[in-house]
Parts: sequence; C-alpha cells; structure tokens
Amino acid sequence: MIPLNQSSSNDGSLSPTPEQPRLEQAPTGFSAGRDVTAYNQNQSSFFSLPDESKTMIIRYLGFREITRLAKVCRYLRDLVENHKSLERAWYRRFSSPHQYQLKTIATAKDEQQLRDWLKPFANKDAFESLVKQQKSTYFPALLFFNNSKLMSQCETFNLETKTEFTHPNDIFAVTLSADGRHLVTASLDNTVKICSQESDGSWKVKASTQDNGWFKEAIFSADSRHLLVVNRLGADIYGMNEDGSCEVKATITDNRSIISATCSADGRHVLIASCDNTLKIYGQKTDGSWEAKYIINYDASIRLASFSADGRHLLVVNTSDVATIYDEQDDGSWQVTATITDPSGVSRACLSSDGRHALIGFEHNTFRIYGQEAIGSWEVKATINHNNFVASYAFSDDCRHLVTASFDNTAKIFDLQDDGSWKEITTVSHDRYVYSVQFSADGRHLVTRSADNTAKVYGQETPGSWVNKTTIEHNENITVARFSADGRHLVTASHDKTAKIYGREAGGSWVKKTTIVHKDWVRSATFSADGCLVVTASKDNTAQIYGLSKDGFWVKKTTIQHNDKVISANFCADGRHVVTTSEDDKVRITELWKND
Repeated sequence: MIPLNQSSSNDGSLSPTPEQPRLEQAPTGFSAGRDVTAYNQNQSSFFSLPDESKTMIIRYLGFREITRLAKVCRYLRDLVENHKSLERAWYRRFSSPHQYQLKTIATAKDEQQLRDWLKPFANKDAFESLVKQQKSTYFPALLFFNNSKLMSQCETFNLETKTEFTHPNDIFAVTLSADGRHLVTASLDNTVKICSQESDGSWKVKASTQDNGWFKEAIFSADSRHLLVVNRLGADIYGMNEDGSCEVKATITDNRSIISATCSADGRHVLIASCDNTLKIYGQKTDGSWEAKYIINYDASIRLASFSADGRHLLVVNTSDVATIYDEQDDGSWQVTATITDPSGVSRACLSSDGRHALIGFEHNTFRIYGQEAIGSWEVKATINHNNFVASYAFSDDCRHLVTASFDNTAKIFDLQDDGSWKEITTVSHDRYVYSVQFSADGRHLVTRSADNTAKVYGQETPGSWVNKTTIEHNENITVARFSADGRHLVTASHDKTAKIYGREAGGSWVKKTTIVHKDWVRSATFSADGCLVVTASKDNTAQIYGLSKDGFWVKKTTIQHNDKVISANFCADGRHVVTTSEDDKVRITELWKND
C-alpha cells in the first residue's frame, strides 16, 4: 500500500526566526500525557524555532494534542491551520490500507466530479476552496477531514435513492470495491450483477450474467481495477474501467471443480486452486490479458491457499497434512521456503501480513507459530494449546501480536519478542465459548466476542502487558463486534434489538457513547471508512445511520426503510452512499444529503 506523503510542502529552506508571538492568556492544556501551563512566552524556546521546525515537532503530536495546541494562542492556531496539521494528524490515525483507499477516491475525481461530490454538504465557497487544493500532497487528508466535519455538523440527513434493482431469488452475496465505485451481487438463481457509478454520480447495472457453474464468490483487487468472479467450474477476471464500464479480460476454465480463488492485495496475481490437485498463479500481461505464470502440482487435494497481504508470499495446505510456504522471486517464479508436516494433521493455517510468520493448526486444539530466520529457514517459535476447538485466530496488522479464540471459553494473546520468539502474555476468560476476535488497525487493542453475550476489549498499556479495558454486555447473542478504521470506536450488535457504540477516551478507557435501539434483532453494524458514521441492519425492515458529533457522542442521522427485513447495510468508501439489501430480494444504493 502507498501511504500519503506526510512531509510538509515547503522547499526545504528554513524561514527567518518569527517575531515572538503574544500569548493571549496562560492556558492549561494536555500534551504527551502531561498537564502543561504556558506562563510566559519568553520561558519557552519552542517559539524561537523556525516555522518548519515547529511544524515538524507538531507532527509528532496526536490529533487530540494538536486540537488543544491550537487553543493556546492565535499564533499556534494559525500555524496549525496554515500547515493543515490537524487534518494530517486526523488522516494519520488510519492504517495504510485505509489511507490508500481514501487517497484513491480523492485522486480519481476531476474538478467537476469533486464539486458534484461535495455539493450535498458544502456550500459553493467551501467546495471551490477545496477544489483549488487538489494538487496538494495532503489533499486526501484535507478533503475527507472536511467531509467528515461537514457531515457531523449536519443534524439529520436527507436520502436520495440512486438505484434499486431486484434479483429473482434470494441474494446471498454483496461485495463492494475498495474505492466504492463498483458493486457485485449474487442470487440463489445463479444471477450475478455488476453495478458501477457513472461520472455524473448515478449508478447503473453494467453486467448481468447467468452463472450456471454455481457462484462461489466475487473478489475485487485492492486497487479496484480488477474483479474476480468465481464459480464452481471456473472464474472470470473483469477489468474495471475509469468510465465505470467493465469487460472480461480472462476466462479461466477447469476440468475439475475450483476449490478456492483469490486476488493478491496488490492486484498482480490471481490464485486458483482446483480439485485436480493443481495450483495456478495467474499474472497480467502488458496487453491487459491474464495468463498462468506458474503452475504447482500436488499429490493430494488442496485444502486452502492464500497470499500474504503484501502479495509476495503464499501459503498452501493440502490433505496430506503438509503446509508449504512459497516466496516470489525477482524473476516471477515461486520458491519453496518451508515445508511443514505433522502426524497429527495440518488442519488450518494463516500468514502474517508481511509473510514472515505463520500460524499452523494441528488437529483442532493445537497451533504452532513459525517464524522465518534471517537465512530463510522456518523454525517453531511457540506452541499454543487449547482445551477445545479453536474457532478464530488472527495476527495484528503490524505483525507483532497474535490471538486465538476457543470453545474452551478463552482467548490467548501472544506477543513477538525481540529475539524472534513468541510469548503468551494474557488469557482472556469468558463464561462460554469465544467465537471471534479482532485487532484494531494499530494493533494496540483487540475485542473478543463470546456466546456468554459479552464482548471484552483488551488494550496494550506497555510492551508485554495487555489489560481488560471494558466488558460490553448484551441480553442476547452478539452478532458483531467491530472497531472503526482509526481504532477509536467500537460497535457491537445483538439479537437483543440493540447496537452499542463505545469510544476510547484520552486516558485509554473505553466508555459507552450511545445505544441504538431497533424493534427486532440487529444483524450487522458497520462503520464508514472514516470512522465517523455507523449503519445498522435489522430484521425490523430498517437500517439506521448514526453520526459522531462534536462532543464525542453519537446521534441518529436518518433511517433507511425497506418493505422487508434488511439483510445487510454497508457504506461505500466515500461515506456518502449506503448499500442495503433486504429479504424481498432488493438491492438499494442510497445517497446521503444535508437536511437544509
């Protein structure tokens, strides 16, 4: 992923020492965990530094600290505003994949498209001011910070239906591209529809196919330029064009059923595993077509095959209880770097995002963590034992932490040590089995979801120390527990007809901000990409949208009404469109507008 260039836009020269600013008062504030009081400007050497040095220092502060700093005096307020420090700090709170996602949306729009996109919430002067800064390196941060600010200032939203279409039978798959411009739906009648956003903001069905091979899944590449539609007998690779159209670039057929198919995160490879014991890695040629670049034959059926997040490593498990790890070479070939076997049988496995660590499951209760040495070999770094089936497991995005969740009512947290080993740090205990775990994007927090109707949030206070921050209780089964992209909020949804939003305070505690109430159980709750909106989907035929207000609480913005139970509700990446599906086999795309 390509994160936003966070460097300032000056030419590198230092400006003359500014005139000492006059403090308007001697305020107190909060900085780097300490209470501070500014008594006299002459006591501080900070103000004697050049502006460029000050802004570099400010960049090390968080969003909250910069907000407080801007209130100290007019000079610091202007410094923060002129260098867009607040906007850039807000943007840095997101993980690199989310930054890349937002950057892709911002840079893909021309001036007129930006005006049309900003029109629902910004006045003419506001969006003309933003459009003029489109070539700035920090434009994505500026655009989405102001978008979120404008939407939070709007008390309620108006709704505009952009498109609605119906499938002849039950809809069981809805997939959005990362840039939010394309949508794929699949129905039990084997119909697959691809819907894309036009340059004028409208949405249209671009392709509708009858998939006689029984649809398995639809996968967009991370850059949203390719779409892989997989059925039992083959797969089609679509190219998604800038004008919103799409066309088949390659059709992959197989004499035997396809077990699995996936795109690498960088969009360079497509991986097809078949029942004929072959694994094919497809790559794109210079003319845009795709071909099998590498074919691997096995003596047994393939159980799973997946790429690491960087697309340079591959993990394959077959029914002969062998896990094989491959690394991509400079010439495009794939070389075996590890072969892991065990008489008890390899059941499950996953790679860390950098491909340097592997979690391998033996039987149902035992896992081992393998790590790649400097010389390229793989060694066992830790063994994880549970007393019952392991239901969920995950590496953190920074590859420093690992968690497993089990039907033995526990989740275990492991941390990577400086010597490359993994150490068990904490055991999270529940009263019933734990069936899911998730890390926040920064890897500093995790949430467990249990059949005891609770979700527990743990946070890393110091290296090697994880502590319980809060326990979220519901009266019935919890259907989802999910962090926002910036890791500052968490939402849970339940069969008890409620969803709860918690927020992380400056001191590290987690506090309930609001409870969303429905008339029937809540199937899902999802944050927008910028973490400032939440949409819930309920069996009461509605999807409710809540937004983050200036005081840190969440308020109801609008309700999307369907004629039947809502199956799912998700935001497009721009946060302006919501995709809802209902049990009457309808898919609707709704645009949010300011309520004047």
